[in-house]
Amino acid sequence: MRFTFVLLCSLVFSGLVSGIEYYSDTYDNVDVDAIINSDRLLNQYVNCILDKGPCTADGRSFKNILPDMILASCEKCSEKQKSTARKIINHLKGHKPNIWTEFVEMYDPDKEHLASLEQFLVENQTKA
Repeated sequence: MRFTFVLLCSLVFSGLVSGIEYYSDTYDNVDVDAIINSDRLLNQYVNCILDKGPCTADGRSFKNILPDMILASCEKCSEKQKSTARKIINHLKGHKPNIWTEFVEMYDPDKEHLASLEQFLVENQTKA
């Protein structure tokens, strides 16, 4: 019993010390490959994010965290979310550069955070 209490206190304390509140994992199991490999699905999400069309619940959720995610270079993302973000960004940059350009113009018009976002993308390549 005492061990359990100490373990619980340690976990709570470590969460308080780190001070990082991660994004919800509600949509972590969305099939990102299915979305980026389907123009119909990808366009639905892109239109939502770029204010060109309606949003699904998960599209709206993602859209709400985008400004913070860009500002902090995914600092509040779990490892799964970081991997997903890298996959989506790299897909847009490589296969849909016009959409990527629109995205950057909307969410970082002064390109203040683009360099740190690019660094975030490179971090994945150096760890692999």
